[in-house]
Amino acid sequence: MDRSIIAVIGGDARQIALANMLASEGNTVYCSGFEHTAQQLVGTASTDPITAAHMADIVILPMPPTRDGKNLNAPLSRYCIHLDGDFCSALCGKEVFTGMAEKLRKVSSDFAQLNLIDYGASEAFLQRNAQATAEGALAEIITHYPRTVCGSRILITGCGRISCFLAPMLRALGGEVSVASRKSGDRAKTAAMGMEAMSFSIASRKARNFGLIINTVPAPVVDYRFIEGVSDDVVFLELASSPGGIDLDACKKRNLRVISAPGLPGKYSPLSAAEAVKETVMSILEED
Repeated sequence: MDRSIIAVIGGDARQIALANMLASEGNTVYCSGFEHTAQQLVGTASTDPITAAHMADIVILPMPPTRDGKNLNAPLSRYCIHLDGDFCSALCGKEVFTGMAEKLRKVSSDFAQLNLIDYGASEAFLQRNAQATAEGALAEIITHYPRTVCGSRILITGCGRISCFLAPMLRALGGEVSVASRKSGDRAKTAAMGMEAMSFSIASRKARNFGLIINTVPAPVVDYRFIEGVSDDVVFLELASSPGGIDLDACKKRNLRVISAPGLPGKYSPLSAAEAVKETVMSILEED
């Protein structure tokens, strides 16, 4: 990437690491939305979101860009960064990079007309993000699951990228891992890795057998009928993006424990996560 003027606005620790990396490479970097952090921004200029966007040629927003459809995803900001007309106008004419760009396009027709570039659509990025998510999930399990992985019966719902990294990790630690998926091809892939493969309907019937159930599907696959069949001491881990795939109301009625774990790459491996974003953005710019 040639030296550029870049705004990094909102997000978690990975965005701070990204801003520092970009500044260390000689870019002019404006940052906004990081008031509530002990991490140090080095070689960057902090300002308000609209000024940062106005000053930059390239704007990098977080992944996802919003969780509620109204405000930028900015957990480290002291203030809400509203996705309003002023912020949208400041982004006009810029190359705006974000992950899961469709969430920003849905905010309004004005945001849909921005030059949004989805770095989350890159397969190389998705693989690296899935690996970081799987490692973060393992950290969550070790921290919050009251049993050892070794000897536990574990169900993972979904056979996507995260599952393909996480299932072998858990198996290597001695977990008895089963994977539920819709497609017969995915079930064949799971079986070829030496793990139990099953459909969602069979998983629902066997739900009581599992002590830990990990969802990776952003659709309601762990519904109230599924939850009716689980044991009283089961622990759920939600890895799917909002709104997730676990019926939280049904879990609450039974007083079941659900660990919600969004943004694991930013929590556990911000430097690696930032490198993945930077290298993907760089690759896209070099292709232009």
